[in-house]
Amino acid sequence: MPIFVTQLSKEEIQRRWDLASAAKKAELRQSLRDPTVWLDQTLSLIGAAIKAFCLMLVVNSVFWDQGVTVPWGLSFFLSLPIVALNPWQIFWRYVPLDRASAEYQRVIDELNEKL
Repeated sequence: MPIFVTQLSKEEIQRRWDLASAAKKAELRQSLRDPTVWLDQTLSLIGAAIKAFCLMLVVNSVFWDQGVTVPWGLSFFLSLPIVALNPWQIFWRYVPLDRASAEYQRVIDELNEKL
């Protein structure tokens, strides 16, 4: 059962936030040295490249349906801002930060269970 913030004192809220933030920072430092995290990050970027290529195909086919022949370079530059901005983490994600955020949430959940 979740603990509502209004039920806790300000000192307890600050203590929980400090503990969870310290755990997140430690996990981020540790995950930056973990080779499996970098393997996952590489696989994420390979997946992003495949998705970007598919987006280029979609952009090219939209113009193709209009009867316009678009060079591949132009479709690449039209799809590049979408991939670079990465809305909603569709194309790629930062794996060390995902692990650190999961650790933060784990500490918060653990502190909520103790109360």
